[in-house]
Amino acid sequence: MKPFSAPASAGADLASPAVIAFVIEELTVGGAERMVVDMANVFAEHGWEVHMVLLRSAGELASELDSGVHQYVLNKKPGIDLRLPYRLFRCISNIDPLAVNSHLCVGNTWTRLSLFFTRRKVVATEHSRDSWKPLYYRWMDRILAWRTASLVAVSADTAEFYRDTIGVPDDLLTVINNGVDTRAYASGDGRQLRESWLAPDNETSDTAASQKIVIGTVGRLVIAKNHRRLIDAVKMLVTDSLLERHVIRLVIVGDGEDRESIESYVQSQNLSSTVLFTGARHDIPDVLSAFDLFALSSDREGHPLTALEAQAAGTPVVLTNAGGSGEAIAYFEDQAGGVLVDCSAEALAEALREMILDPELRAERAEFAHRYALAHFDKLRMVQRYATVFHTPSAKLARLTDDTI
Repeated sequence: MKPFSAPASAGADLASPAVIAFVIEELTVGGAERMVVDMANVFAEHGWEVHMVLLRSAGELASELDSGVHQYVLNKKPGIDLRLPYRLFRCISNIDPLAVNSHLCVGNTWTRLSLFFTRRKVVATEHSRDSWKPLYYRWMDRILAWRTASLVAVSADTAEFYRDTIGVPDDLLTVINNGVDTRAYASGDGRQLRESWLAPDNETSDTAASQKIVIGTVGRLVIAKNHRRLIDAVKMLVTDSLLERHVIRLVIVGDGEDRESIESYVQSQNLSSTVLFTGARHDIPDVLSAFDLFALSSDREGHPLTALEAQAAGTPVVLTNAGGSGEAIAYFEDQAGGVLVDCSAEALAEALREMILDPELRAERAEFAHRYALAHFDKLRMVQRYATVFHTPSAKLARLTDDTI
């Protein structure tokens, strides 16, 4: 197997502590919110003075912030809150940070509006190709770009959208891929979970180990994730004559507004014994380790954290070509940690079928995904790059070379 080079460890920018303020609407359960929590904690661990400004409410993930992270809840009212700009301006003025890093639409919009006429350095992070934005939001983003030191996109696809569709100038755009705690996800032990998911009706007792397959997905149960597409793909697999000797389970981990509808769809497809719903779980390293294959069937993604986590756990991935998903798959020359497919149930089923029928290919991709993720997907690498942006004078941000669009 051909080697690949590992990135350098955290450098001088992260090791030069400063005051940093993060702004987000709230820390509810979601990929972007979890990434912000991880960033804040890593900066705090490296001696930075970290402040987390939550516009609406704290959210479930706020409890996972390091005890040294200062939290502020501004109790934003739904919709337009005309008092929020003054409260946010005063909060940031009292913190006096090196930079303000805002996240997602609400955080990015209100932060730049509140600090528009100040000299504060605002670094706004966009987490996906926000094609849902109506025209007035797009005009607002274009105007607010004038008050942005740097717009960080989590994938080249997201950066392309903000450049070509929104009209953000090239010299403001910087791509920084997401990162995860790779060693935590590499340490999972999913043997007991796997056994429990395969056991319910005792049909697996006479099945060879290589023919017992757990396909899994982790994330919010919302329409944009298009779980029905994955369910349709699994139905194709369980009715495929080439796989008639296999026992296949689809495990859906997470919760959300679309759960009841998805469960009804599973019942309508007569897949209740094949598809298992676990709800939200806190043992995700073990969960990912228990999967043979990880799949995302989304219509829209930024740079999916769960795909990075799965590969760190040694689980190969199959992702739909939705936004920045392609940048979340481990690749080096002729090696890959998974497959990127068209946004269709047929394409998902074909990619899953290939790895189910070829255990050696599945094992090769799993081993490469694990090694590559540890070297390239770790959150410390991501945080170091943010630290460089925070420390770089605004006029020089355009010179951050290889990941600038």
